[in-house]
Amino acid sequence: MSVTEPAARPVAVTALATLPLDGEWTLRRVAGPVDTPEWATDVELPATVPGQVHTDLQAAGLIGDLDVGLGELEQRWIGRSEWEYSREFQWDAGSSTDGRRIDLVADGLDTFARVSLNGTVIADTTDQHIGYRWPVDGLLEDGTNRIEVRFTSAWDAALEREQAVGPLPSPYDAPYPYVRKSACNFGWDWGPQYVTAGIWKSIRIEQWQGRLAHVRPLVELDEGHGHATVRVHAEIEDAFGSGRSATVHVELRDPEGRVVAQAEGAAGAAGAAECKVDVDSPQLWWPVGLGAQHRYSLRVRLERDGVALDTREHSLGIRSVAIETPRDERVGDRWHLLVNGQRVRIRGYNWIPDDPFIAEVSPRRLAARLDQAVAGAANLLRVWGGGYFATEEFLDGCDERGLLVWQDFPFACAAYDESDEMRQLIRIEAEQAVERLAWHPSVAVWCGGNECTWGRTDWGWGDLLGDRTWGGGYYTGLLPEVIAELDPTRPYLPNSPWSGSLDVPSNDERSGPVHLWDVWNDLDYTHYRDHDPAFVSEMGWCAPPAHHTLRRVVPDGALLPDNPGVVHHMRAAEGMHKLARGLQPYFPVPDDPDDWLFQTQLVQARAEAAGTEWLRSRERCAGVIVWQLNDCWPGLSWSAVDADGIEKPLYYALRHSFAERLATLQPRNPGGPNDPTGPEGLELVIVNDGIDGWAPVARVRRMTFAGEVLAEATVTLEAAPDTTARIALPDELGLAVDPAAELVVADVDGVRSAWRFVPDRASSVPTARFAVESALDRGALAITVRAETFVGETCVFADRLAEAVGADARELIVDRMLVTLLPGEETVFRLTRRDGTPIDSLPAAASVRGALRAANDRVRG
Repeated sequence: MSVTEPAARPVAVTALATLPLDGEWTLRRVAGPVDTPEWATDVELPATVPGQVHTDLQAAGLIGDLDVGLGELEQRWIGRSEWEYSREFQWDAGSSTDGRRIDLVADGLDTFARVSLNGTVIADTTDQHIGYRWPVDGLLEDGTNRIEVRFTSAWDAALEREQAVGPLPSPYDAPYPYVRKSACNFGWDWGPQYVTAGIWKSIRIEQWQGRLAHVRPLVELDEGHGHATVRVHAEIEDAFGSGRSATVHVELRDPEGRVVAQAEGAAGAAGAAECKVDVDSPQLWWPVGLGAQHRYSLRVRLERDGVALDTREHSLGIRSVAIETPRDERVGDRWHLLVNGQRVRIRGYNWIPDDPFIAEVSPRRLAARLDQAVAGAANLLRVWGGGYFATEEFLDGCDERGLLVWQDFPFACAAYDESDEMRQLIRIEAEQAVERLAWHPSVAVWCGGNECTWGRTDWGWGDLLGDRTWGGGYYTGLLPEVIAELDPTRPYLPNSPWSGSLDVPSNDERSGPVHLWDVWNDLDYTHYRDHDPAFVSEMGWCAPPAHHTLRRVVPDGALLPDNPGVVHHMRAAEGMHKLARGLQPYFPVPDDPDDWLFQTQLVQARAEAAGTEWLRSRERCAGVIVWQLNDCWPGLSWSAVDADGIEKPLYYALRHSFAERLATLQPRNPGGPNDPTGPEGLELVIVNDGIDGWAPVARVRRMTFAGEVLAEATVTLEAAPDTTARIALPDELGLAVDPAAELVVADVDGVRSAWRFVPDRASSVPTARFAVESALDRGALAITVRAETFVGETCVFADRLAEAVGADARELIVDRMLVTLLPGEETVFRLTRRDGTPIDSLPAAASVRGALRAANDRVRG
């Protein structure tokens, strides 16, 4: 089958002209392993570009939803097969008689591809992270032309490379470190093994006489913010060779559209030009919560003899960014991120690819995730190094919302080959990424990779590597060289975690960002209070997704940890054991699926809230980036938002713990996590990350679970912007007489923080009793919960109510969760549709949970 377009002649102007080749192609399987299904041996089907083989097979109905059941195990042959994309297109040879150069441009090929035009091989590619451009002037024919892109197996290529390079340490039984491809395609501890292939980004033909190959605007802001300089670096390509005169014109417009600066520069013999524009009293771009996200418009035009050859236009934010590491005499060094000279205490989430097949991430879906990050009180997303470089759509969304971006280079948890061939590829990757991302004010930190130096210093790689190289030359040599040359305006960090040198353990808390994984892996979550780092770039706790999401992919059997379908969707090492260990101090072993699901989610929420609030309350810690915001697969993972876009209880816990203004009860100098109050009791800490001072009045009560107030006080604290304030509670408030029967409650500006002296199983709290009423209210479903007893961490689950109100479970959202109710109190949960469509039907019952309830409460409203 072939797909032919009507004849299309590029625009007949001197400026760069484009013939898109996205859209309909033909896909056929060329070769593959012996276990290929019989139906697939000679399969040929329509394909969509951008896209990947798996999604084309799904669209054709040839394979089902691979996420469901054990479907992942049935598709391994796809990633071990050879596939060919092809299409025909029309070309008018008369349109290229004016001396233009004609290129075939592929923004991304995944990964090992042979590209042919009209039977002539143009190139072989070996790197998913690189964009390609090839001259095809002499290969195009007048009329019908045919392009073919044949992909061989990345898995097979990696195995072949492994034989040549030798063993490289990595955490998984998959050869991902040997090829330049998204590492998590080979499987990870939160995702599937879908070894992809395909034309995953746009492809086109371009005609040009001269073009702006790269444009990098570098912003310099003076200390007082009264003046900014934008240095525009432009690299020029000339179809007729270098040395011909050309001029680069730069025009800068302010956020209101007024021209504020213009400049021009001559392209030299080296094919480059630099223009400088000055801006007085610039309107600055600030992270969310600290100011507006003002953006200017920068237009760059290449001209020769008064004729425009190429134009670039992009929004531009004026801001400065730096890392500060002041000496902390008590411990070591601190580690702060500065924006516009002001310290920004980071409240962040790690970001993984939102789908194994990136073309499936629609603009609407991406916008929803970024909105969830902002609504979850984040000011930074860390783009993790085992996936892809951030896309333009992602960065535009972060620019608009004020979300800072920490961008890892694509290295993760392994040693990497440093051969000349690989170094050349990685330099191209880095140069292309920096040149593309440098436009975006949200990009704040370049990082060499994820846990690679930690692996070298702490994971015993030496026995396997011997004296061979392992990737250190990239993190401390090649990558910082590229940054220094192309983008000296942003800070660079060799790896995460990082303690300042390859000569010391990378995860040393005395300096730099650390990863806190000892707690999830081995300990109760109270042990987060053992730590006092300068910055945390990863920490997390695992739990199942929403009931709807897990049931969708595990359609059979009870949703319990012995169900093979549930086990298949848990990829964390010893994950089920760690979930059970995390439950043990708090809940008996659950045998009811609803109890197991809720209690594991609740412990996840408690764990990350406890760790986050402890770290934010410390003077030393200047940022916490939790693992992770999103999921790419409906599995049991560390995410706050599951693969169907449904917020877990964790999301609501972090929204509270990451609040710009946080009030939290914390132990005073805890002697140990098993005696969390220690001999000194409790303190109330307020954290103010806002731009205005905060002086709240707090009502603090020590009381019984039955509602009897044993001691009470009103206290006032005051915190200037970017500070914390704390007050030690008197013994009658902070020390329990009967720890099993008591708690401390602090109500501050309408937000409640509660402290329990002992774990749930050691507590004498009574079984929760409450009443529930439902009503329609202005397009929302209002669910009122009235507590007859103490009800801890009350939740309403929107996905469990979806069918009853005629909605898709993924399209409903509840405004809050984890509400602590004292006897006699009530609260209202509001359920709405994400798109604003009103809810117009009442459910017969509401799905409400409290922490001490044995089973789902379904109380008629």
